[in-house]
Amino acid sequence: MNKTIATRFHAIAASLLLCACAGNQTFKEGNALLDAGQIDQGLAKLEQAAQEDPHNAEYRIVLLNRRLKLVNAMNSRADALRLKGQGADAAKLYERALTIDPANQVARQGLSALTQDSRHQQVMADAEALYQRGGEAELAQAQELLRPLLAERPGQRDLLRLKTRLNDAQTRLRPANGRLAAAYRKPVTLEFRDAPVRAVFDFIGKVSGLNFVFDREVDPALRATISVRDTSIEEAIGMLLSANQLEQSVTGDRSITIYPNNPQKVKDYQQLVVRNFLLANADVKTVAFSLKTLLKARDIVTDERIGSIIMRDTPAMIRMAERIISMQDVADPEVMLEVEVLEVKRTRGQELGIRWPDSAGLTLLGSGEFGALNVGDLRHINSGKIGLELGSVKLNANKTDTDSNILANPRIRVRNKDKAKVLIGDRVPVITVTTNNGVSADSVNYVDVGLKLDVEPNVYLDDEVAIKINLEVSSVVKEIISKSGTQAYQIGTRSAATVLRLKDGETQVLAGLINDEDRTTANKIPGIGDLPMMSRLFGSQKDDSTRSEIVLSITPRILRSIQRPELPAAEFYSGTESDVGGRGQSGLALASTGDMAQGAAQDGVPTQPTVDNPATGGGGSGMTGADSALTPQAAKPEPTGQAPYAPKKGQ
Repeated sequence: MNKTIATRFHAIAASLLLCACAGNQTFKEGNALLDAGQIDQGLAKLEQAAQEDPHNAEYRIVLLNRRLKLVNAMNSRADALRLKGQGADAAKLYERALTIDPANQVARQGLSALTQDSRHQQVMADAEALYQRGGEAELAQAQELLRPLLAERPGQRDLLRLKTRLNDAQTRLRPANGRLAAAYRKPVTLEFRDAPVRAVFDFIGKVSGLNFVFDREVDPALRATISVRDTSIEEAIGMLLSANQLEQSVTGDRSITIYPNNPQKVKDYQQLVVRNFLLANADVKTVAFSLKTLLKARDIVTDERIGSIIMRDTPAMIRMAERIISMQDVADPEVMLEVEVLEVKRTRGQELGIRWPDSAGLTLLGSGEFGALNVGDLRHINSGKIGLELGSVKLNANKTDTDSNILANPRIRVRNKDKAKVLIGDRVPVITVTTNNGVSADSVNYVDVGLKLDVEPNVYLDDEVAIKINLEVSSVVKEIISKSGTQAYQIGTRSAATVLRLKDGETQVLAGLINDEDRTTANKIPGIGDLPMMSRLFGSQKDDSTRSEIVLSITPRILRSIQRPELPAAEFYSGTESDVGGRGQSGLALASTGDMAQGAAQDGVPTQPTVDNPATGGGGSGMTGADSALTPQAAKPEPTGQAPYAPKKGQ
């Protein structure tokens, strides 16, 4: 019976040993195949080894680590290829990574990004073709094509470069206004005095081909006076609407609805758009406050969790919000601080002379047990009963010479106006004993000892960096034990705090934190030891000299600086105080008023057309001088004929 059990046990042990040996061999083969670049075969061997010995944690860990490293390497190479524009090769690597790890999200996102890249390239090609054509409508259409792309990837350089070119082209041309046809931008000359508003719009419709629909609450008796020359139809309509407290709503390519400019009608006719802005760098609350302050935005909802702002307003307000957000949502500057801290310490010590005994003692020796002194021994005191205690004579001839250099060379990367801290040293425990109602308790506090460096950079536009530096070097001088047993330390420290302003790559050295100590300790026979030539013979003197100096060298290197925005992006038309967003010129970058006015005068175009509203009394200007200077001019105005309600001579 026992022999049978033993036989079975040996058979099981042998089987387990064979399985372990086989699994180990498979494991080694798998690693060798992976090292040789045979990925599929190597991973298959490692998986086989893990299955043959499922309780071996090493096999599972190595399998997971090798698989993770391979997938990460493939994804990194694929990302580099995608940035270089080699999408086909990148897609193969992403798909290869998914065959190894089907659940890898990085590879899946990479494939999605490739699909998005292909779509973006096609859209950018279309926008480039429109840019080459160079017309106002084509430029506006190209801008509309780029808008969703910039919303998806606001930091893509190719998109930003193309958008900059479009903006530059549009500063020389009048941008298209929404969905209106090109006829809306034709030049026109109007001469009306005290004419019905509907008749003026009827004449404009015949000239431009636009269709005007009037709300039933528009007063049919409303009359206006307008005198403009070589002004675009868009500008003429804007002046008529402003002078007569009317507003427009574009309902088609050639259809415009005219309605009274009152809150209820604005709510009925004004089209609103909902836009979600995802911020990459700026603070959500700061941007939302800017939109509410500058644009008087109607409805804004923020989500700090994902950094998004949802805005509901008119299309013109949404366009201005895009420009304001693009100015604020920029990456913070970053600086790499290369710091070198060197502590040079030199110690010199010398002890030379003869150390004579500094005391002597006489002792009476008794005859009792253990040398105890009896009363009878006092009668027979002699030289044999007196013991002499005298210290030893010691010759000291010792010299020490110690040099030490302590070097710390940290490289710190820190964002603009953020603090970075470096501690190189120890945390020394200090034990404090507290007693409460007869019960004592120990509490431990830690004190940082060593090199402590705090820096706070501030990057400026001219590639200069202001650095607030706080340097402290401390060391434990000695340990102190109180009468109650409490442990404390005497800590020596040297510190320096300053603010520097350096250029990118400029090195500044801070030195002068010097500690110089000289100590002399003498042990000599009084009198004779004070003689100049006898001090070393009848005494011993110890001289200690310690000198240490701390040198700090710091070099800032700007990794990301503040980019000054271009003028077309930093300055744009925003309407009037009562009409934020304006009418007809949204998106038009402000140019030099004097230059444009001078150019208009040279072309024979009046720089300030007038619009009078008899209903409100008096003649008033429908545009300011600055607005008229911004009006784009056509090469040659089309003939428009005489207005039907022009006054006769003598009226």
